[in-house]
Amino acid sequence: MDSNGSRLLEDLVHWSGELSELTRNARRSEPTSTVAFRRGHAVAAAEKVTVGLASPGQLVDWAQAVHFEDQVDVEEGHESLLTQFLVEVSTPELFEPVTREVCQRWLRVLQASLASDPETAGHY
Repeated sequence: MDSNGSRLLEDLVHWSGELSELTRNARRSEPTSTVAFRRGHAVAAAEKVTVGLASPGQLVDWAQAVHFEDQVDVEEGHESLLTQFLVEVSTPELFEPVTREVCQRWLRVLQASLASDPETAGHY
């Protein structure tokens, strides 16, 4: 089993490190297991933009990389919300430009979803 490939994909989903290196490593890896993309990952990514740790363009690049990885599965029960987040953020030319305000709006939606889920309330 290629645990290193899965770890590299986990790093991308968690946006743990420099984005260009994460995307390059994820493209070169061949994970043998899937990695889950959860609401907490989307919250953390949107927060990076709202607090100034990442640019909106970086969020677009990250969302594209996550969205188009075959080995990334969306959190069960929240596929619609998370797929909508990835599609809208990864294709601003089809929806609206990604801005700090767009990220704040997504944060409210995602945090409300987490808060309404007894299993994740307070644990994202």
